[in-house]
Amino acid sequence: MGLSEVIVIPDGAHSILGPSSAERWMNCAGSVLAPGTAKQTEYSAEGTAAHSLSEWVRETGKPASSWKGTILKVGDYEFKVGKPLIDSVTRFVEDVNKEGDGAALTEDMVHYDELVPGGFGTLDHARLADNLCRVKDFKHGKGVEVYAKENAQLKLYALGLFFRYSWVYEFDKFVLSICQPRRQHFDEWEISLGHLLQWGYDEVRPAAVRALTPGAPFRAGNWCKFCKLKETCSVRAAWKIQQSTGSVDEYDNLEEMV
Repeated sequence: MGLSEVIVIPDGAHSILGPSSAERWMNCAGSVLAPGTAKQTEYSAEGTAAHSLSEWVRETGKPASSWKGTILKVGDYEFKVGKPLIDSVTRFVEDVNKEGDGAALTEDMVHYDELVPGGFGTLDHARLADNLCRVKDFKHGKGVEVYAKENAQLKLYALGLFFRYSWVYEFDKFVLSICQPRRQHFDEWEISLGHLLQWGYDEVRPAAVRALTPGAPFRAGNWCKFCKLKETCSVRAAWKIQQSTGSVDEYDNLEEMV
């Protein structure tokens, strides 16, 4: 039996105020400038592998099964392309292809510097047309269902598209959607341009100012789960203790100036 082909997937550029971490930095300003290095997990690496495969499928027009048996190497992790990955990517691409007319963007980098200094991110898929912009996020993970309504990550992608393409398209509304095939979860939500911009200027911009201010407060909550500091953060530790003793509700938060 021959050796499987190995494809090394390089790590892409990241913004400290990027869309994928928006829930955290908009709620916990102190986590942004605090020293520490974010460690890649097996789950995040697998997600990168799935997104790369979905990009190749869309760019080449070949089915995901064309890469069956290929080893995708992401950092210290390796993933063999098999049925679970093929099925997940195939369902996402099928959803994308059902959308109809409009200019499609694949793994496109968008910036929203007008609101967040140095803010940028790479979206999975968008389709642009006059009056309507669709943004779809591919979630390969099967742990927790992710919802489109008021999703900060999706809304930042939408803002980036508006700032970049509003000279070409007369956007009026944005349809934001989550495609999470391994949980059979597909969610969609619509927001008007006016409400999107109001959110951007009233909530995102001041949150970015707080996050870039040295000595900003830490605030614990459900957004801590992917934080680089979660194992050493005293604010999170106190919050967890309060949770375990029943002195706070699961969704209550704790804040402390450090």
